[in-house]
Amino acid sequence: MPLHVDVVAAERSVLSETVDEVLANTPGGQIGVLPRHAPLLTLLSPGEVRLKKGADEVVLAIAGGFMEVGDNRVVILADSAERAEEIDVARAEEARRRALARLAQRAPDIDYERARAALARALARLQAVERMRRRRGSRPPPVAGGVGGAA
Repeated sequence: MPLHVDVVAAERSVLSETVDEVLANTPGGQIGVLPRHAPLLTLLSPGEVRLKKGADEVVLAIAGGFMEVGDNRVVILADSAERAEEIDVARAEEARRRALARLAQRAPDIDYERARAALARALARLQAVERMRRRRGSRPPPVAGGVGGAA
């Protein structure tokens, strides 16, 4: 009895698939969802969402959101979401560098919360790409322009 998963971001429907397991980051730690999981509504933290089906795995980078579980269905409403293979690595790395530089400044006009959120998005993207690279044994080619907007 597989789980049906829908991942929706503000800008698009990212995926709709049937999987065996969902792994996601919440403020309380990582959560795993298997078929017949108890109903649940939780916040999602920026990071990876991993969808497993047999030996296959889809890795998504999300920038936070909500996950609802019930009746063998998982709905993820993400602030932004990208499949690992869609991520432009150079762009994500540059976003990480910009966010770190902004956080290192001590100017009163810096929006530190916005910089922390940008850093979390960039790190989620890079983490998702790294997981797919390790899984496949090579780095996936970057997609020009990426998907999901700037960090």
